[in-house]
Amino acid sequence: MRIFTVYESDINRKRAQLMQEQLTQQLGHSFNFSVSWWSLKSFWHPKMRRMAANAVAQADIILFALLSGGELPPALTQWIEGRLLHNATHRVSLLALLETAGMVVPRLSSAEIYLSHLASEAGVDCLCYSDGIPLARTNRPRKVRLLAGEEKA
Repeated sequence: MRIFTVYESDINRKRAQLMQEQLTQQLGHSFNFSVSWWSLKSFWHPKMRRMAANAVAQADIILFALLSGGELPPALTQWIEGRLLHNATHRVSLLALLETAGMVVPRLSSAEIYLSHLASEAGVDCLCYSDGIPLARTNRPRKVRLLAGEEKA
C-alpha cells in the first residue's frame, strides 16, 4: 500500500507518522506500507512537483496532514487536480488529517471542503479527520438513480 503524504509542518508530519505506525500495527500482517513525504512548501517548486508526479501516480492513498485553518496553495491544488481528474484509470483515496489546535467548536476547514469536493468530482473516496471531532467524516461516491432507471456513478 503506497501512501503519498503532503504535510504542512513538523507537527502534522509527526501526526501522520503516528497514523502510519497504527496502520502498520493493525494491518501490517496483511499489507506492506510505503510512504513518501512531501512538504507543502515543496509544491511551490516546479522541479519538486515533477519529482512528486511519479510517487503520486503509484499512490493508493493521498494523505494531507494540515492545520485546520490553512489553505492549500494554488500550485498544489492545480497539480493534484491534474493527477486526479485526468487519470480515471488510477483508483486512489484521499485522507485528510486536520489539526484544530484545540478548537472546541468543530467546523469544516476550507481544506476539508476543497478535498471533499475534489474527491466527489474525481469519483474517489475521501476521509477527513479533525482532532477536535470524535468521528471522521467520509465522502464516498454515490450512485445516482436517473429517471429511466439507469444508474450513474
